[in-house]
Amino acid sequence: MTISDTSFDNGPARADSNAGLTEQVRQVANDLKQTASTVADSVTNAAKQEADEIGNAAKDILDDTTEKMKSAVSEQKKAGAEYLDKVAHAIHRAAGEFDADVPQAARYIRRAGSELSTVAKAVGQRDVRELITEVEDVARRQPALFFGGAVILGFAALRFLKSSPPSSRQVTADRISPSAQS
Repeated sequence: MTISDTSFDNGPARADSNAGLTEQVRQVANDLKQTASTVADSVTNAAKQEADEIGNAAKDILDDTTEKMKSAVSEQKKAGAEYLDKVAHAIHRAAGEFDADVPQAARYIRRAGSELSTVAKAVGQRDVRELITEVEDVARRQPALFFGGAVILGFAALRFLKSSPPSSRQVTADRISPSAQS
């Protein structure tokens, strides 16, 4: 028997089998591609939805925080205006002490008290941004007046802070300090 006598002639059957297998592989590949595309779309949509929800939650938190800050600033502004008004009244009372001895000084002191009262009203009525803009303008136009006013307000704030009750943090620090020095 020679090699040429041996017949391995399953050629057409094998070709059909290979073609069918190739077609099945293509179909599976297309199915996988569609499934991957569907999954990718689902993941993308879910991510967008989550991002929107996170963005909305962050916006809500920011709005809430902004509102709380505005409220706190408004309260502090009101307290500052009331304090300035009290200082203005004290200045007017002090002017009365100078009426008999130095009437010209009393006039200047009353004028300063009136100006401070006007500032107190402005602080109480105006928006914080407007106040900041006006303070910046005064600082640019009249730096000496601004500096003098800042020094006076610094002394007034220091007096106010000294007259207020100590905070719990300060009391705690005072209690800790003596024992640490022992």
